Amino acid sequence: MCLIKQRANNPEQKALRRQQILDATRQRFSVADYEDVNLNTIASDVGITKAALYRYFRNKETLFLALFVHSLEGLIDSSKHTKPDLSLAQQITDTLIANPIYCKLSAILHTILERNLKYDEALQFKKTLLHLMQNFADLIVEKSESTLSKEQSLTLLLQTQEALIGVWHMTHPSGAIAEVIESEPLNVFKRDFSSTLLSHIEALLK
Repeated sequence: MCLIKQRANNPEQKALRRQQILDATRQRFSVADYEDVNLNTIASDVGITKAALYRYFRNKETLFLALFVHSLEGLIDSSKHTKPDLSLAQQITDTLIANPIYCKLSAILHTILERNLKYDEALQFKKTLLHLMQNFADLIVEKSESTLSKEQSLTLLLQTQEALIGVWHMTHPSGAIAEVIESEPLNVFKRDFSSTLLSHIEALLK
């Protein structure tokens, strides 16, 4: 990873530094749980001090919320390129599966990332989230060939998010639980993320 030792001064340098921090966080989070991602390590990956990182993000939660927004923006962009010959449920599922960081962040959004926010931070995040979800809903209207209204599409996306969170936790067991459900008869509890999520989205569209 490219290290930038000098302090970012102009807006372009600051935007680049912010993106580098998000990229380093994404890389670490792709292979580790939230609790195991250390801000000192992220700062070191970027080539800055932890104090410098705090100039961009007040704490770990706000850093990961920014990564969530960035991941959602990427997810919305990638949804424009799903195969039109697939069902709407399959298109939505494929878009989510292709963005595992977004899925992983969604699983901890309400229980971890939205904690300890100041009022203005919470307000700005929810406003940004609503704006992005409305943009996503517009794409769903296009993909459904107008069988769904924008309001219905937004409701579908919120319900899909609810299903995603539950399905992620159920299909990503850890520790001893992950071991014991490998063998019969307990393997009935072992569920596949992609197929389970698809079944939930299909049910929402009925």
